[in-house]
Amino acid sequence: MKKLILFLIILPYTLIARAQSYFQQQVGYTIDVTLNDADKSLDGFVRMEYTNNSPDTLTFLWIHCWPNAYKNDRTAFSEQLLANGRTDFYFADKQQRGYINRLDFRVDGQEAKIEDHPSYIDIIKVVLPKPLLPQQTITITTPFHEKLPYNFSRGGWTYTPPTTSYQITQWYPKPAVYDNKGWHPIPYLDQGEFYSEFGRFDVRITVPNKYIVAATGELQDTTYPSANTKTFHYKQDRIHDFAWFADPRFHTEHDTLQLPSGRIIDIYSYYTPAAPKGFVGSTAFIKDAVRFRSALIGEYPYNVVTAVETKMGFSGGMEYPTITAINTPGPAKDIDLTIEHEVGHNWFYGVLGTNERRYPWMDEGINTYYDNRYTAQKYPPEADGSLASLLTQAVEKKDQPISTTSEDFTVENYFDIAYTKTGAWMRMLEDTLGTALFDSCMRQYFREWQFKHPYPADFKAVITNTSEGAPDSTSRSFITRRRALDTLFALLDRKGPLPPMPAHRKLKPTFLFNTQSTDKYHYLGLAPAFGYNFYDRFQIGMLIHNFNLPPDPFQFILIPLYATTSHQLNGAGGFIYTWYPDHGLQKIQATIGFQRFSTMSGTDSNGNRLTGGYYKLTPGLRIVFPKASPRSTLEKTLEWKTYLIGEKNLDNYVLKTTDSLYYPTPGKYSFRYLNQLSFDIRDTRALYPYSVRLQVQQAANWYRVNFTTNYFFNYEKGGGLDLRVFGAKFGYLGSRSIYEDLSRYEPKLTALRGNEDYTYNNFFVGRNEFTGAASQQVLMRDGDLKLRTDLFQGLQGRSDNWVASINLRSTLPRSIAPEWFPLRLFFDAGTYAEAWENNPPTAHFLYTGGIELSLAHDVVRIYAPLVYSSDFSTQLKTVPDQNTFWQRISFSIDVQNIDFRKLFGNMPL
Repeated sequence: MKKLILFLIILPYTLIARAQSYFQQQVGYTIDVTLNDADKSLDGFVRMEYTNNSPDTLTFLWIHCWPNAYKNDRTAFSEQLLANGRTDFYFADKQQRGYINRLDFRVDGQEAKIEDHPSYIDIIKVVLPKPLLPQQTITITTPFHEKLPYNFSRGGWTYTPPTTSYQITQWYPKPAVYDNKGWHPIPYLDQGEFYSEFGRFDVRITVPNKYIVAATGELQDTTYPSANTKTFHYKQDRIHDFAWFADPRFHTEHDTLQLPSGRIIDIYSYYTPAAPKGFVGSTAFIKDAVRFRSALIGEYPYNVVTAVETKMGFSGGMEYPTITAINTPGPAKDIDLTIEHEVGHNWFYGVLGTNERRYPWMDEGINTYYDNRYTAQKYPPEADGSLASLLTQAVEKKDQPISTTSEDFTVENYFDIAYTKTGAWMRMLEDTLGTALFDSCMRQYFREWQFKHPYPADFKAVITNTSEGAPDSTSRSFITRRRALDTLFALLDRKGPLPPMPAHRKLKPTFLFNTQSTDKYHYLGLAPAFGYNFYDRFQIGMLIHNFNLPPDPFQFILIPLYATTSHQLNGAGGFIYTWYPDHGLQKIQATIGFQRFSTMSGTDSNGNRLTGGYYKLTPGLRIVFPKASPRSTLEKTLEWKTYLIGEKNLDNYVLKTTDSLYYPTPGKYSFRYLNQLSFDIRDTRALYPYSVRLQVQQAANWYRVNFTTNYFFNYEKGGGLDLRVFGAKFGYLGSRSIYEDLSRYEPKLTALRGNEDYTYNNFFVGRNEFTGAASQQVLMRDGDLKLRTDLFQGLQGRSDNWVASINLRSTLPRSIAPEWFPLRLFFDAGTYAEAWENNPPTAHFLYTGGIELSLAHDVVRIYAPLVYSSDFSTQLKTVPDQNTFWQRISFSIDVQNIDFRKLFGNMPL
């Protein structure tokens, strides 16, 4: 009893201390800014009244100067874009870059010392002339000049001839947040939003007369300071950012909306003539969004809400207080849902000013939950495929906790988890509490924390305290609900699917592929399949697979094909079983693949058609090593494969006495095996990606060691130079037999023919053809000199010792070869062991060069050699009929360049 009395005495003081621990700084902005259309710049003056409501004495302020994120290619913004796979800003020219300068910070009229941030050029430290005591206010002023960047992200300028459009966001110097956890200076990022202090804004915007302006806040008046300019005056209280947009083409729609309290607010929509048709009448979408959120969360607190159709560095939208930018090219429904999401941020970000950079789930995820309720209420139910990607990341253990910071998320997880997974988590919270109690909790959260900076602990406290005080709470329900909430909030820091995948899902046939409702169904993909080669001719069959998102541990693909000419059952397929260990390795896969096709045909002495071909069975084991961090682009794999191959040729030719011609007889299958161990390193980074492969092959009486590396040098204007270096060592196991011809397995410099594809990993139209177009197909492996030397054994650069080569491929300037006509230049050079012996068959080095036409993303490549070594030119002159330009042309078909991995992973076909 004494303990209870003591607890009741201490509790009020604890609550008072807790309340006192929260404080919030206040900033009042007065900004005058002028748009200079000629050089795409701003000139302005900002006055900040900064009030220190903290219990601490401040000696400096961190100031965000985010326009400097566009100053060079060494900023956090630039580095993140590269890490996310974008090179457009890195290679931007000077005209497209941006910055802010001509800053002269003064505090209460006294000059302030400026210090650079140790890591980020878009953050500076303003050292105060004298300490700022608690509850004191200072006035900070500075002029500024800003060169606006091209809009690579959220703000800047875009150009649609003959019009320049401006999106002026994150454009003025602003203090970083200082709260009870300290300072929060953060660089500008594309993936990762903002955290700023609440305050009052009084902004005057001067633009050339032709421009129409949409901006944060309420328009006070429009004046005309000169014959060529006009000034828009805006004010808004209780916000933490200010954005504006200028375009001479804007069409404006205006409407009003009466809120439940009776207050009437203004609704505006701005869009250009190029906007999708769905923008016409889009004020109705804004009204629906405001009504919906006001009813569920709390009444919209401002007097105006605006949506602006404008271009940005990405599709979708971007929120600012009272105004949102929309860049959605889709139909009216997509525009509605984008507007609803972005307008919804006025609650979750605008009024509830969470730290978006550190806790993106608190605005994007909670906002997504309300998007889902809005969609369910307004539109007919549809099969939901949005969870497929999220569940795939979780199953493959590539997901990250909901509580991850914006900059630490992978690109995929930023949307899958911060948005989608958090939306699912919020639905679980609703199910735990019941909809009525959940809505009551969210309204209380809005009431307690509006115009403040709540943290996750604050959100949890409101949910817990409000639900515990619910009228239907009993001691039993209180304990049960508290445990459920503790368990649910603990999930924020854990990986794994939400909601958990059901143990059993129904099997359901589908055409080809399906990502809808994958939490309910195991899909069996079915589709017609077709094939062709020179010997089986046209083949028809079916594709059958169980590759789904998320992937099952056991997967298979079957492609049975009936050959209409050879009348045999061909096809390909494979099975794969995948483990995702909790520690040590990212993935382990056991695989087995199989194939059967014809590779030659003929007619016997009785006029019957004969075919020869192959079958192979390929068991394997593939290990994927873990990445250093989720955002790393470096991949390392180790793979073992054993090729078990049966081959049937047409041999034992017999003489037919009636016509004195030789005819083939049906051959018998011969069998061989090949063990192959490959270690791959691959970095898919956007700038200078590379790959390295070390491969060891071993058969019954020979071995090969292959080394291949590729390095891509990006060009500033797009495209680049691809450098490949290859080396191979060949050797014999046991004594060498003069009766065995192992030449097809030996590395060589010049182009490989179909019969030299000894693993049958590549598709050939006519694998053993010597005449016609089919004979001009080659395999680009080994030395990769793009010239066929079938008629000259001594010119092939073949070696039973070693071979080495270097290959260069370069794109051409867009003015010469536009993107739709992917013409490239190539140059190949190589050498081999025999070229360095006494009386060598060729010069030490051989080379070829010419043009290449790449089609279907390098699936089909056509090569035309134009220059080559004198050894080649001398010998080619001896066969004039083979030395024409068209005869020298060759082509390759690299089916493996089709990114089947997106659908079928690393299937062992």
